[in-house]
Order: sequence, then C-alpha cells, then structure tokens
Amino acid sequence: MITIDRDLLSIQEGRILVEEARKAKDCLVDKSQRKLEPLLEEILSYFKNNINKLSIRAQEETSYGVAEDEYRLCKYFLDNIHKDFEKYQKPYEVSQTKNGESFLLSVPKGICLGLISPYLSLASSMQLIIFAIKTHNPLIFIAEDRCHNIVKTIVNDVKNIIKDKYYPEGLVGFLDINSKAGKEELLKSPYIDFIIESSFIEASTYKADKDIFVSEIGNNVVFIDKSADLEKACREIVRSKSFNNGLTVGVEQAVVVEASVFNQVKELLHENGAYFLTKDEHIKMQAILYDDYQNVRKELVGRSAKELGHICGIAVPDDCKILVVNKPYVSVKSPYSREKYMPVISMYAEDDWLNACEKCIELLLNDKKGQSLSIYSNDAHVIEEFIEKKPVARVLVNTTTGLGSMGLGSSLPLSFFITTDKQKGHSQNSLTINHFYKFKEIAIGSKESLDEFLKEYRQNKANNELFNQVLFSINNKK
Repeated sequence: MITIDRDLLSIQEGRILVEEARKAKDCLVDKSQRKLEPLLEEILSYFKNNINKLSIRAQEETSYGVAEDEYRLCKYFLDNIHKDFEKYQKPYEVSQTKNGESFLLSVPKGICLGLISPYLSLASSMQLIIFAIKTHNPLIFIAEDRCHNIVKTIVNDVKNIIKDKYYPEGLVGFLDINSKAGKEELLKSPYIDFIIESSFIEASTYKADKDIFVSEIGNNVVFIDKSADLEKACREIVRSKSFNNGLTVGVEQAVVVEASVFNQVKELLHENGAYFLTKDEHIKMQAILYDDYQNVRKELVGRSAKELGHICGIAVPDDCKILVVNKPYVSVKSPYSREKYMPVISMYAEDDWLNACEKCIELLLNDKKGQSLSIYSNDAHVIEEFIEKKPVARVLVNTTTGLGSMGLGSSLPLSFFITTDKQKGHSQNSLTINHFYKFKEIAIGSKESLDEFLKEYRQNKANNELFNQVLFSINNKK
C-alpha cells in the first residue's frame, strides 16, 4: 500500500507552476518574444468555437445558473472584445496623460493568480485568460471543487494552443492537486504579483501584501421613484434578477419603492413574472434554503424560481421568473436582507424618497457587501441626492444593477468581476485590462533651465533677515 501526502504534492505542484510562470515572464522581457497577438487570436477563436459546449459542461458540473445565459454573456463578450481593446493601452506602450504634460508607460504587472468560483466559471476563466495574454502576464488558476473539471479543461485546451504555437508554456497554469496547503503556497508566494478572486459566499480571509481584487455578487439595491418609468423598471428588474437564476455579479437583492406607486409596481412585477410569497411561504422557504446559522445550502444555489417553489412545496405559476418577499424592515438576522444566490428578491415600501434613501443605506450596510445601487427616476434632484450620498462603488441610473454592473446596457466596462474595494492606482471598480498593468510616469525636461529657476526663485537677503527676526521673537516668548 502506497501512502500519498496530497498536501505535499499540491505544494510541489504550486511551486512548479510558479517556476514555469517565472520563466514565461522572463521570456516576455525580450522584445522579440512580445508578439502575442497571433496567440491571442487563436485563443479567441477557440472560445468562439467552443463556448456552446463549454457552457453546457459548466452548468452540468456545477448545477448553478443557466447554460444558455452564460453562453449569451460569453458570446457578447467575445463579439465586443476588440472594440474594448481599443480603449486601453497595449503592453509597453507610451501614452500622453490628459494634461498633456507627461506620459505613461504600461508595464505588465507580473504573475497573476485567479481564484475561480462555480458561478460564471466559464465566463470568468475566459476573461482572465484573454486579459492576461493581452497584457503579457502569466496566469495561474485555482478552481473550487465544484468547477474544477471545467476550468481544467479550458486551461488544458489553451495550453495546447500555446504549445503548438511555440510560446512559453508557463503563460497559463492550473493547480490540479487542489489542497488547502497548495492554495496557501501560491497565495503566499513572493513571486505572485496580482490576485483576482471570484468570491462566492465567503470572501477570502487571506490578506496579502500585494495587489488583490476580490469580486463579489454584492448586496445590491434598486430604488423606484414615483417619477420613474415604472413599466421599464419592473420589466428590467425581473429580467436581470432571473438572468442565470440570480447568479451574476452586481445582481439586485432588494427593491425599495415609494409608497404612492407601490401597488402599481407590485402589479407590474407580477405581470412580468414575479410571484409574491406570503409570510407563511417565505418563512417555510427560509427554513429549507438556509441552515440554522443562516448560511445558504449550496445545493440550492442558482436554482430557478419554479424549482425553488417545487422544492419548498410552494405552488408557483409555470411562468414564474423570480420570487418576491415583502419585508417591513431590514434585519441582520434575516437572510432576505443579505446577498441571495438565487432568483429571490426582497421588497420594501417607504413613504417618500428621503425615507427610501435611508432604507437603501441600511440595506447596503447590513452585511457590508453593498456595492451597487440602481435608481429609476426622472427627477434630477432625487437622482443627484442618491448619487452623492450612497456608500457604494457604482450608481446606475435607469438601468439594472445586475446586467448594468457588468457593462450590459450601461456605460460601465464589460467585465465579469466587480468589487467594492478601492484598487491601488485605479479608479475603476470593474476588472479591466488596466488592472493588469503597472504604469510608469515619464516626464520631459522643461524649457526653463535649472540655472534660471535657481536664480529667479532664490530667497533674497531682506527676506532672510526678516524671517530671522520673527523666529528670534517667537523663541524668546516661549
């Protein structure tokens, strides 16, 4: 009988992955090896030709979300990626700053570590590979057990393309023997320069003295003002919350409605496929969806509204798309006031927009995961107040937080990773190509010589004498 220490094997594999990534990084320092555009085009072709079957395999392995919805996300991303590339610098490219007085050189950040969660595992893996290759950064993946095989398949296919085209094989790696010890070995490695974590249910507790981007679904809120286009708001909320069975970054978790239009909004939501749970029904559902510690049962994550109704013994209509829980107040003890990993949304009525403003803040701060706020309104004053006062990373006006946060139907960057945390040197909270660069500032010598500067701005004798007199007077008063 042979005893195998899985932790030691995982640690060893992690060290080998880092060493291969370092070799790839060193290879790309040579200018003659920096021509990765042909490789990138091959990888883009691979994804375009395989996203249909990959999205099906991802859903079958994880049981989370909807294969067709993830396919649509990936297809849209691939169809628009070249347009997105035009907005950002290429590796080692010099650009002029907005003030026109200095320049920026984009330098690859280094070895990246991507932690992939089961939701949107295909979309998130694809984006990281494309961004890493585009910016000349080696990339190593760690995938949760539930999406291990699909991410491994993608990485192996991409590695074969890299090998066939005679590029450094360490450009993309995957921790196959995935143990806690191996994961920690990679997280603590001094050679890892950038960590991207697609967090699910529990954010990483690891604190690294390096760049880290933690993407979360978020406890996001929508406010519907009485001046809003109510039909548009209700249609978009149901469409966004039901997309991929509620598993997208930035997805809506709560709706706050001005009381004067509450009944109208309720009726419009119902017409678009919302089923309003009674008090007894949502108490019954809570007991099934969550354990005694209010943690969601992972086997029920990403199920459709109809499936959830069947599992919980609730008779919901066949055309039901989302489940709505009416709540009078926000509670830290209620899972309905937090992130919900399925097409379930809570709804609150407030007398006016001022009280609604306070309710939105209360929801956003409830579990400290509020990152996006959407406001549907045609009142400029109300919109301005919501934009200025909410503790969120992004505010969306007259569009959804779910699809809008990912750059679908909004002016935000196209991305499957969004965060609440401020990133070093970056103003954007959506993961973009710029996050994979370090920017060096380049300044040009001014026309005025240093001799002229020193001559013109030296302190004159009279001023020196006056300063000394003042200093002497102050010291004598002490």
